[in-house]
Amino acid sequence: MPLKKRLFAFAVSILFLLIDTSVIPFTGLNTAYVPRLSLLSVITIALLAGRTQGILYGAITGILTDITLTIPTGLVSALYTIAGFLAGWIGRKMRVRILSSIVAPIVSMLVYELTMLVYYFMQAQTVAASQALAMLARVGIGTVLIQPLYLLYNLVLKPKRSRYAR
Repeated sequence: MPLKKRLFAFAVSILFLLIDTSVIPFTGLNTAYVPRLSLLSVITIALLAGRTQGILYGAITGILTDITLTIPTGLVSALYTIAGFLAGWIGRKMRVRILSSIVAPIVSMLVYELTMLVYYFMQAQTVAASQALAMLARVGIGTVLIQPLYLLYNLVLKPKRSRYAR
């Protein structure tokens, strides 16, 4: 990707990270149903640019998220990196491109959410059914939100040639 496109993707990821950590907690919304916008950004970049770029943006955004959150350092950065890889890999392996923007977010976000659910279970030794339902709601809402993000990123990043074309 050219430098301008990389800077755009990085700037949007950082903007979403700031919204995740500085704006959403203070809006009064029920944050149990608000997906991580920075994770959605990483998944969308990975779908468009491939798994290598997904890993790179996932690692950078994850490290910055680790710095701003109070959970153990490295957990979110590892999960964002894995999500970026999974989204890029699924986007490349699926033959029907329109389905990849649906399947990749579901799989990537489920890996993130299930790992966080296990982490919270290990901390509190209990998981309520409402937490599991909120997790599934965040995956569904995130999948819906990725669709316009995918179209916007595709307009701006515009790959010159598709690595998936045959």
